[in-house]
Amino acid sequence: MRTGVRMLAAIVPTILATLSPALAEGVLSAEVIKQSFAGNTAEMVGQSNTVFVYYLPDGTQRMQSQALGQDTGTWRITPEGEFCGKWVKLRGGAEACAPVIDLGGGLYQWGNTKFRLVLGNPKGL
Repeated sequence: MRTGVRMLAAIVPTILATLSPALAEGVLSAEVIKQSFAGNTAEMVGQSNTVFVYYLPDGTQRMQSQALGQDTGTWRITPEGEFCGKWVKLRGGAEACAPVIDLGGGLYQWGNTKFRLVLGNPKGL
């Protein structure tokens, strides 16, 4: 039994070292976020209501939601690469920041929200 525990203790750090770089590759850099978001629309997926957010290159954003109607706000990227968004109505105007993770297959995640990026402004936001 002790031999198995010792072997596991020796293997786990190696496995974690191998996984950490793979997980880090999924987090988008500040430059990639800026290039990918500016001038494009996010379509939130897996929610009970449909939400679209258009990110203007000047750092403003416009949202269309079945539940909330329309909202406006600002977006920015921290030097550490976190995407931050602030809305007039949503979250009482408080800013929220989180990294953007590439889940693959055109799907991304910010906090608990999964979304797809759509080129341009197809909803006319």
